[in-house]
Amino acid sequence: MLLSKKMNKKDLESAKDWIISNQSSNGSIYWDEKGKCDAWDHCECLIALAIFEEWTVFDKGIDWILNNINDEGLIYSEFNFNKPSKVFWEPHHAAYIFLPLLQRYLIDGKKEYLEKKIKELRKIYHGMKSFQDSNGYFYWAKNSEGYADNSLITASCSIELSRRAYKYISEIVGQNFVDTEDFLSREKLASKKFNRDGIDRSRFSMDSYYPLLCGYGVQKDITTLLQNFYIEGLGIKCVIEEPWVTLAESSECVIALLKAGEKEAAHQIFNDIVKLKNKNGVFPTGYQYELDLFWPDENSTWTNAAVIMAADCLFDLTGKEKAILI
Repeated sequence: MLLSKKMNKKDLESAKDWIISNQSSNGSIYWDEKGKCDAWDHCECLIALAIFEEWTVFDKGIDWILNNINDEGLIYSEFNFNKPSKVFWEPHHAAYIFLPLLQRYLIDGKKEYLEKKIKELRKIYHGMKSFQDSNGYFYWAKNSEGYADNSLITASCSIELSRRAYKYISEIVGQNFVDTEDFLSREKLASKKFNRDGIDRSRFSMDSYYPLLCGYGVQKDITTLLQNFYIEGLGIKCVIEEPWVTLAESSECVIALLKAGEKEAAHQIFNDIVKLKNKNGVFPTGYQYELDLFWPDENSTWTNAAVIMAADCLFDLTGKEKAILI
């Protein structure tokens, strides 16, 4: 079996430090120096910081979300230099906070940290739930005029992962949790409701591997995913028709494949992407292989966070195997 060269935290220290360098004074973690931030990618960065036990900056990042949720437990979809730049709400954004919080607990075992925040977390959970329609699907967003009538596979799978993390947190702090059944199922994921505005979404790799992260896939799904999106020696494409591999999608796919028991494929893809690390030890967002250039011309924090998460799943960077969340 082909395995990646074993990595440790030192190998990814530069990537972690670069994430921290893009955290603002109020705790939000920008994509890069341009100042864009959204809570979903911000939380992915917090998971990476938890893996490194960087608790001071981690706590600032958690507090940024809790300080920016509204009375419904929701957070604006996007910020730019800490000012809202997309004034609508998506249910999976604030709720993703449950995953870094659970990651922290599984590393340091301090339930007191969770107990202090459970009131706000309960509000966030109910805010997320308010997007669920009568058939159990989740609207993708809402603004001051109401809900958008689209449901998205990746967002819905993220919501399900957040539900599971919140359930675990509730059990840790001794709170009752009523949503014992998954929000999703393999059958529900096959619905045409997920074809946004009637357009087939299967061209996006995330919609192929996020169900695997939730444990809904079968061997046929894995085979189709690799056939459609894997470029040998380079990684996972973001969109099926574009000659563009992206390191965040590749890293998340590594985690999904590990969860599905495809250890060799996971190691192969991770081998591919670590070769793209730059001289400063930072990972680029993506590589356009027909033009032989990194595109876009950026290094995104959430990409580097995803690489760290994949490395933890492959090599147990924390020394606590149970802390592999997804």
